[in-house]
Amino acid sequence: MERIWLFFAWLSIACGLVAYFIGWAGLVGDTAVANIPTQFWFYNSIATGVFGIFFLLYGKSK
Repeated sequence: MERIWLFFAWLSIACGLVAYFIGWAGLVGDTAVANIPTQFWFYNSIATGVFGIFFLLYGKSK
């Protein structure tokens, strides 16, 4: 069961990093990526990163 939580943790953290870099690409390119404002990508990266950390902590505690 621990491996499932760790998988979700690293998947969430990876998705957060992808969203973070998409946000930076939109900021540097001065454009909205996929017609979504740049701020959304940064907020999304923070949220998925926090979930990833919670999953990581929960997986390690089991």
